Amino acid sequence: MTKLEYEVKDFMDDNYVEFSAKLTRDVHLVKKTEQLLKEMDTLQNRINDQVKIELPGLTKELKTLSQKLKESNISLKLSHQLINLYEYIKSIREMQEEKRYIDTAKTLWQIQSLLDNPHSCLQDLDIYMAIKDEYCNLFRSYSLEVSQLLHDCICWNNDVKDSKTIISITIKSEHDNIQELIQALHIINNLDNFLQKFLMNLMNHVINPIIHDHCSVYVIKERVFTIEILEKKKMPCFKSVLYNLKLLFKFLHQHLNLTVTDNETFLKKMQPHLLKQLSHSLTTDCISYTIPTSNANLKNFEPVVEAINEFQDYLVEIEFLSKDELFLSEYTNNIDKLFIDRMCQDLLVKARNIMKKDLHDSIRCELQEPPSFINKAFKNSYELLNEKTLKDMSFYLPKCQISKSVQEILELARTILDEACNSSDACASRLFYTCRNIFEMYVGLVPEHHKKFLETIPQQIALFHNNCMYLAHHLLTLAHEYKDKFPKNLQKMNFTFSDQVVIFREVGSQYFLEHMKYQKNIIFDIIKDSGFSGLGQTSELHPSTERALRQCIRQLELLKTVWLDVLPVNIYCKAVGCITNSMIDDLISKVITVEDIPADVATELDQQIQQHVRKWGKFLELIKILGASLKEIEIRWGNGKGLLAQEFTAAQVKQLIRALFQNTERRSNLLASIR
Repeated sequence: MTKLEYEVKDFMDDNYVEFSAKLTRDVHLVKKTEQLLKEMDTLQNRINDQVKIELPGLTKELKTLSQKLKESNISLKLSHQLINLYEYIKSIREMQEEKRYIDTAKTLWQIQSLLDNPHSCLQDLDIYMAIKDEYCNLFRSYSLEVSQLLHDCICWNNDVKDSKTIISITIKSEHDNIQELIQALHIINNLDNFLQKFLMNLMNHVINPIIHDHCSVYVIKERVFTIEILEKKKMPCFKSVLYNLKLLFKFLHQHLNLTVTDNETFLKKMQPHLLKQLSHSLTTDCISYTIPTSNANLKNFEPVVEAINEFQDYLVEIEFLSKDELFLSEYTNNIDKLFIDRMCQDLLVKARNIMKKDLHDSIRCELQEPPSFINKAFKNSYELLNEKTLKDMSFYLPKCQISKSVQEILELARTILDEACNSSDACASRLFYTCRNIFEMYVGLVPEHHKKFLETIPQQIALFHNNCMYLAHHLLTLAHEYKDKFPKNLQKMNFTFSDQVVIFREVGSQYFLEHMKYQKNIIFDIIKDSGFSGLGQTSELHPSTERALRQCIRQLELLKTVWLDVLPVNIYCKAVGCITNSMIDDLISKVITVEDIPADVATELDQQIQQHVRKWGKFLELIKILGASLKEIEIRWGNGKGLLAQEFTAAQVKQLIRALFQNTERRSNLLASIR
């Protein structure tokens, strides 16, 4: 037996270590091994039946003999395994030449089982790695060969003709040949790799274009499936998508409905790799667009469901889907939720697109009366104990300009609420909160999307301010207008927009005040670069002072031009007055902080103001007249020689007196004296 071991070792060394070209004595070794195995079994039986009985006292010797016998048995098994490995490797080359791909795959699997058997001692042999390398080379070579043959049998072609992409799948071999190759890959556990590559091509080059692009699909001579992309990213109708997909699966079923195992076909093997991507793409990018967006369209959705179920039934028929995997039915059975989700999604998208429109595209908003139900509410209410009443204009929106887009947003909100009034309770509730979400989106999206314009362009910030106040004005009463129109179960709920009124007012005011600071800083920078800081250092006013005053006035005139017709009158007066006040305050602070101002400079400074603001003296005189008594006016007139007479004509002064004072004898005497 030891001699046999050495013979086997030398034989394996020659073949897998030294790679000797002479491969002989293999049959002789197999027979000799089998004979020794029989002798070993006979010897083992004799020991068990006779020796143990006859030699009960020789325990130690018996153990030694048994141990040697076990060692010999292991050595013999190893020798037998090595010979089998050699026979397998030798037969693989023969089977490959004869194109027996399934037998080759089974033999490779047997080799792998022997090499990876955890109870075998082959791993302890020096020759093990050489045999393992030989097996890996055979496996790699065989896998590449079968994969290439499959690639030749199922051929992909991608071509561009007249700016149109044409993709085709061509079946170039018979059904049984392809089936044998598929089964061979399955036996060596390499079918998943082929499937992943095949289905990646199928998804990217066939299924996705069918779902996402306008295309033409046809089959040539039953063996060539062709898809011609006519226009990319043009969404086809759902009927076209389902028809083309059904045509694809018919082609796959006809040519690739192959038996992989007794209980599994190639189409079933495809399903785990393909179903998730197919279901997501088909439902999200195709069927979702068939979901109706109004109650009227919802009634016409039944034919769509029938077409979808017909396609799904075909997938079940060809056993691509099981009855527990009806993803399309699960999707369409939940139509009510899909309907409201789609409607709300489309409304939010529409609102977002409106908000991105230019703010400067504006319209004039005339004085608007408050809704009639407000007046009725006050008429029916009890008298207030403190007897305090609001002004008549409290619920009026003042004249101003607003963006057309904000009017569109309000109209969209009213359309949503009108739809809610005619919907089910669940749908009406979702629509109401979608309406609220649109208003919340406005205060977040518009300032961010138009950020640069709001920071630098006065007209844009004025319009945004007005837009916020316009929406705040209507949100005060919007929910009350629809409260009695909602479904009865929802009328008990406290649907309101009042909490958003404060948000709109705060956002509009905040951004407008920030821009006012920006305008103030422009004027402050102009004054800073002027000659006011050096008043006490020169005997005459610096030329930059005049230039700075002109710039400040131009800046104020610019604000007047863009704000006067845009802002409400009261807001315009406050804003321009605040900026002008800040400018004057800065000028005053620059002058009063100078320690020594030459007389010529002081006189010239006053002359500069009179020169550039020619009506400044008249304006100051008017302020004094508005707060003066008849006696003070008479003194300032000074028989036509006083300061008042220098700025106003006799007719203008008389008109002011008539407007300011009641008709008394004293007033008549003063009017008579002014000529």
